[in-house]
Amino acid sequence: MRALLNITLLAVVASAIGGCGATGDAETAGSPDRLPVGQEFLSTQVSEAGKPRPLVGDTRIRLSFGEGKLTIDAGCNSLFGDARLADGTLVVENIGGTEMGCSQPLMKQDEWVTEFFGSGPRWQHAGDTLTLTSGDTSITLLARQAVEPDRSLLGTRWQLDTVIDGATASSVPAGVEARLRFGQDGSVTGSGGCNQLSARFERDGDRITFSQVITTRMLCPGDRSRVERTVLAVLESAPRVEIEAGRLTLTSDSGQGLGFTASER
Repeated sequence: MRALLNITLLAVVASAIGGCGATGDAETAGSPDRLPVGQEFLSTQVSEAGKPRPLVGDTRIRLSFGEGKLTIDAGCNSLFGDARLADGTLVVENIGGTEMGCSQPLMKQDEWVTEFFGSGPRWQHAGDTLTLTSGDTSITLLARQAVEPDRSLLGTRWQLDTVIDGATASSVPAGVEARLRFGQDGSVTGSGGCNQLSARFERDGDRITFSQVITTRMLCPGDRSRVERTVLAVLESAPRVEIEAGRLTLTSDSGQGLGFTASER
């Protein structure tokens, strides 16, 4: 009788262990149905009916995934919508977008992209590669870091192209050139838009502290002087620093900021 009881208990324990394992496997198997939240993907190949479908100019399709959200950029407007995965397809609903005027080819490309993502394309995601297919159209994308790795802060020539004021971002006026280069020795050299400048810097996480900021004393009119005042104000504010691919953004707590692009010159 005691032997039978022991066997019965062993069977119950084995069944319980087996049930836990099955639950874990189910959770693992369900993970592909989750959006890659926080990740960006860039198109590397677009085809229709087995033939390449060229995009306009040097544009790419860029996908950014949030929690239940998708943002799409294809060279003109930013498109966005509610997103989820269902039965191996990407479902994007309530698609909207900005309303910036662009060239006719770019506007048509936005329309084509909107139609594609609204069609419920099939979803295949493995490692850094994401493939979306709808009908005879296929888009292959790679994780942004694999296509456009972040540039190093140090040694890169950062060219100012955007001035930020809170929620407003403006292009640097024509004829104004401001730039920064960060050295391995903690030095900074460049131009504020009017005068040459030099400084020391120290980075601590997502903050940069500038000290010993010195500029030449040339007087400049209009836009050059205004841009330089903004550059110096941001540098003196111990701004937050963010690098994404070939872009550097310095932002002060007041909302003033500077956007730079990596330049090979």
